[in-house]
Amino acid sequence: MTPLPPLVVATFAMLTVALSALWAPRVSASHQAGTWWVLPAAAALLLAQMADLVGTAGLVALFVLVTACRLTHDTPHGALKGFAIAVLLVTSAGLLAHVVPGFDNPRVLDGVRLGPDAAPYTKYLNVDKGFLGLFLLGLVSHRRAVRRSRVAFGELAWRFAIVAIVVMAATVALGFARWDPKLPSWWPLWLWSMAFLTALPEEAVFRHLIQGGLQAWLGPSPRAGVAAVIVSGLVFGLAHAAGGAPYVALATLAGIGYAWIYLVSGSVAMSIVAHTALNAVHLLCFTYPSIAGR
Repeated sequence: MTPLPPLVVATFAMLTVALSALWAPRVSASHQAGTWWVLPAAAALLLAQMADLVGTAGLVALFVLVTACRLTHDTPHGALKGFAIAVLLVTSAGLLAHVVPGFDNPRVLDGVRLGPDAAPYTKYLNVDKGFLGLFLLGLVSHRRAVRRSRVAFGELAWRFAIVAIVVMAATVALGFARWDPKLPSWWPLWLWSMAFLTALPEEAVFRHLIQGGLQAWLGPSPRAGVAAVIVSGLVFGLAHAAGGAPYVALATLAGIGYAWIYLVSGSVAMSIVAHTALNAVHLLCFTYPSIAGR
């Protein structure tokens, strides 16, 4: 595992504080809990510049992102709001795909093989996706983003079990993985990165922005909820098109599962937990990231 410079560690530590602060409780009736994340976010961005993780082009991209978030949240329905949503979706897609210039995501694992038939695994800490998730959840309908689950965690556990069994059974059936239990020494770093820098920003886009936006637009009917689940799951699958058609199918299955949990719970936090947990099951119990050649 590649060691990180202190400034890089400080950047991601402060970014984690900012992301966690999105769910900070109110300390008084007059205090808006949604403002707790702003100060650590500013500190994280300053540290990211000092550590050369975010350059001028990255700052411009984040300014466009923040502006689109504010216009999406504050502008009444009309042409300007539609334009802001389009810009927000395009910018989010670019940041998720790491094609927006001005970001240097440090590599912490390089070509690691977790088994004799496993494909090599390279891990980056995605500062671009981290800031994307932060601004989407902090600026686009913050109250909807951080609301508590409508059902008890136990009620969600059996739903997650179904999602995990279906997705991993399909993964094995398609020859992408086999049973291979293990516990890599770097699993704590991986788990933190998966939760805050992968699952959180992806769920912010596909569940909070796309599925939640569709549900708000289509209305509260059960049919509208199912439509939003299917659409967000399909878009999530298509976002993994670089892996080929079978991988798109697996990602779509997983995306529909996360969307189902989001629909039932009404909480993006629960879909983030489900997303992180399913990937953890994959890492700890099956070939990871896949069988070589797939």
